[in-house]
Formats: sequence, C-alpha cells, structure tokens
Amino acid sequence: MLASKYLFFTSKNIITNNKIDSYYLMTKAGMIKKLSSGIYTWLPTGLKIIKNFKKIIRHEMNNINFIEILMPIIQPSNIWKTSGRINDYGNELFKISDRNKKNFFLGPTHEEVITYLINNEIKSYKNLPLNLYQIQVKFRDEIRSRLGVVRSKEFLMKDGYSFHIDEKSLKKTYNIVLNTYKKIFDLIKLKYYIVKGDNSFIGGKISHEFHILSNNGEDSIALSKYGHAYNIESVKFFIPKIKLNINTKFLIKQLIKIDKSVNFEYIAKKLHSTINNIIKIIIIKNTEKKFPLVALLIRSDYEISISKIEKLNKNIFKPLYILSQKEISHHFKINKYSLGPINLNIPIIADYSVVSMINFIIGSNINNKYYININWKRDLPLPENIQDIRKTYNKKFIFDKKNSIIIKKSIEIAHIFQLGTKYSKLMNTFIQNEKGNKVPLYMGCYGIGVSRIIASIIEQNHDINGIFWPSSLLAPFKVAIIPINMYKYNLIKKISFDIYQKITSIGIEVILDDRKESPGVMFADIDLIGIPHMIIISNNNIINNNVEYKFRQTGEQKIISVNNIVDFISNKEKFN
Repeated sequence: MLASKYLFFTSKNIITNNKIDSYYLMTKAGMIKKLSSGIYTWLPTGLKIIKNFKKIIRHEMNNINFIEILMPIIQPSNIWKTSGRINDYGNELFKISDRNKKNFFLGPTHEEVITYLINNEIKSYKNLPLNLYQIQVKFRDEIRSRLGVVRSKEFLMKDGYSFHIDEKSLKKTYNIVLNTYKKIFDLIKLKYYIVKGDNSFIGGKISHEFHILSNNGEDSIALSKYGHAYNIESVKFFIPKIKLNINTKFLIKQLIKIDKSVNFEYIAKKLHSTINNIIKIIIIKNTEKKFPLVALLIRSDYEISISKIEKLNKNIFKPLYILSQKEISHHFKINKYSLGPINLNIPIIADYSVVSMINFIIGSNINNKYYININWKRDLPLPENIQDIRKTYNKKFIFDKKNSIIIKKSIEIAHIFQLGTKYSKLMNTFIQNEKGNKVPLYMGCYGIGVSRIIASIIEQNHDINGIFWPSSLLAPFKVAIIPINMYKYNLIKKISFDIYQKITSIGIEVILDDRKESPGVMFADIDLIGIPHMIIISNNNIINNNVEYKFRQTGEQKIISVNNIVDFISNKEKFN
C-alpha cells in the first residue's frame, strides 16, 4: 500500500473528556470516529486491525470444528418472552417495531436465536455434538457509554454455541474452547487472567471469565501473591474470632433525631461519626410465602455481592430483587436509611463485617431517628444467620487463612459458560437419544469481545508516541518504509520501491510512505498507529548501500545492508 493512496485520519491533538488511554489513542491514530455516545465508525486502520483479529479467531475456531454462521441482528420479541429474559436485560434492550407494529429487539446476544434455530433444524442425536459460531454486531443501550469501544452501545462479538446429548460431551467441548481461547490470546500476546465466572442471568452452573488489568477498567479481580486470580464476587473472607480489647469502652445507647436522611455520608456527619460505623439494611425478595422479604445487614461503606447472596439459599428470589425506596416506604412506612434491625420482624442475614463492630449506628425504624453506641448482645442479639455477602471492591489486602489478595481494576474480554439445559427447556428444544427417549439438549456458550479486545491491547501496549502491537499479527501493516527526501534523490526512490516490492512479494503487508510530507510527520504517523517494523532510507546510509531499521516495540535500531533487509524482515516476522 502506498501512503498517498491510504487514508490515515490521524490527528495531532484530540480534545476529549474521556480519559481512557485506548479511546484517546484510537481516536488520535484514526482507528475510530465517534458518531454519537457509544456509537463509532471504524476507519481504515481500525478496520484492518479488526479484520486481522477476526482472521485469527476464525482460524482457531475452525480448527476445533466450530462452523461459522451469521444470525440476524433483529430478533422478534416473542422468543425473548419464551426465554423469560426480557426483564433480565430491561432497559438495555433496544426495542423497535415494524410497519405492522410487530415488536423486535436489536440483539444484545443470540442464545434465543440459536436455540430456536436448533429446535427447528436438528432432530437426531446423530447430529451431535454440534458447534457453531458467528462474529456479529451486538447492541445494548448502555447507561454509561463513556469508555470508548470498551463499553459501547454497538459492539462486535464472537459468540459460539455448542449442543450436546449429555453433560459429559458439553464439558469436553467447554475445555477445548477454554484452551483455544488461551491460544488466541497467547497468539496476540495479551496479558490476561482467567477467573471462575458469575453466570448471572445468562444461566448455567459453570463459567470462566478472561480479564486484563487496566486502571481504566470497570470490573475488578482479586490477585493473590501466588499469581492466582479470583472473581471479586466469589472471594471468601476469613473472619478472625472477635477479641475485644480489655480497655474497650461500651458507650451509652442514645436515640438521636436528625433533620433529614439524604445518604449515609450525611447521616454520619450529622451524628459526628463515619460511614464505616453505620450498619445499613437492604431488603430483598424471598420466595417463601411466610417470609416474602429478607433483610441484609452490612457495613454502610460496603456493597453486597449479588452472586454470593443468590447462592446462599434456594428460597432467595433470583435474579436478586432489591426493594426500591418506594417499595420500602410501602412495606415499612419509613425511608430506607432509617431501617434498623431492632424489632424488624423479618429474617435477617448479616455480613461478617457487622459482627466485629462496637458502638455502632443503626436505624430506629422511625424516620430520621438513629440509635448510636449500639453493641451486640447488650442492645440486640447477634443475628443467627451470619454469612459472607460482601463484594470485594476496594484495593486493600484481604486475608484468608492461607493467602492474601489485592484488588485490581480490570476489563472483561471474554466469557464462556456451561449453560446446561436452561435454554433448551425454556424453548422446548428436545431430541431423541439412542434409547428413543426425548431429552433436553445440553448447551455451551462462548463469547469474545472483539472490538473490546482491540482497546484492551492498547490499554496494555502504548507509550508517549502512540500504540505498539505486541504481536504483528494484529498490526495494520507489518512494515513501514520511510524514504527521506525521496523526491529529491532518485536513488532513494528506486531502492524504496524495490524493497517495497520484494517484501510484498513474500506476503508481508507493507506501507510505503510516498507522501510529500516532512520526515517528522511520517515518523509520527507510523509510530502512532504502531507499525512494528520501520525501514528508514536516507541519503546518509544509502551511499553505503545501507538502510536503518527500527523496531517499534523496543525502539531497537540498527544499520542493515540493502541486500540483507528483506531476509532480515522475513526472519523477524517468523518469530514475532
């Protein structure tokens, strides 16, 4: 490719409120252009990188006998009603209707569509296992589309689905895909962690998430000193036995009224305390008729872990339903901040974090009135049901009996699930087994965030000059030839085109910068978009039949003979 025939779309200065590195660099490098919040045009450079990644994915998925298909973006709402997931996605669903007023969704995922397809096309166990995948655009009406293509309303995903006659077959394919994902991410030299996942409303019992560390991430993972990674929703806290200091002074219990209850920070300030000294109550729904509501007790500066709570008791309503302020007012006739455990008369689940508290603050179940200096056993009994329901979300070390961990921000780049028979039962997808009995299909689901991974790689691999691709498999071009004063010296022009043609002929993608621009502009653009290998052809070197080579990732520079440069580049590409 000649640079004069290519559209760079690079910019010297980008004005943006978005501080995420990948968004800034992708915009500056001319990879993407924002059309609206969470909606982007992929420009030539960005699209080339996307195509390179899709090529890797296709090659590896085809190698494990997955067959590519393409499912529609527009999905009829009735199949979502059948699966019961409309409420799970809620306002994230883009809703449209046709001229006949028939309702559709822009697909955020394709479990319903693929199950519908299999239900109507596969009739015999002899067709199983069946493995399908697609690379398709998805849509979610994200409430916070502020991280560039890391979290956008329109995004590209690879989603794969497998169908099996039994769980043993599902597990076998699941492990094959798990190892294939590792291979894909190793090929592009991504530094990633695998954690046991939260299946949430996708379904199934077993899942694994792939994360990369990023200070700009919205997720978090827990890392041990031994290099193990954990989902923060599943980290178990070790709670040491409470040992009160002999000098501990239990203060006098008091009931104090404040003017209003805005939030826990305001309440703490009015009561001359801190939020970590307040116990908050969260009310959730329960399926038991006798006790339709349950109270969760936790320190007010902590958050509850939805997945931990859902796993506690089969009677807890799933997905977890937390009562709103309006619903609390209806049931208890007070605001949510004034709720307290004294005389609450519903089952209580207390987090370990509240057990060791002394002289703490609780709501009195009277609007804007709070008890201060409350102590267990003296003022109220310890809850019988004490559990680990806390979300691990801060950066402090957390200790269990054998290990210590630290919380790091991350970006989830892929997620795989053993869905079991959830969707086949919901959508009546049964098949006759060898014995002639109708059985539900076992299903696996395997996703890679294609556009998100491009941003994730940039989060890990950039410097002050721009992007560098850890694997040239992704780079928009493998080699850039920069002739200095090509239009002044005919020899430079001749040798530049000669090297360009020779490297192109061996199947390596090259861009020759034949623009009438200053060397500074050429170097800046090539460094910015991250082309791994740069060949600089100048009059000072060419008189000695040499060229200068520069490796983008390390800045390595060396002088190489014109006669050897093609073989040198070929060997570099073999080992990159």
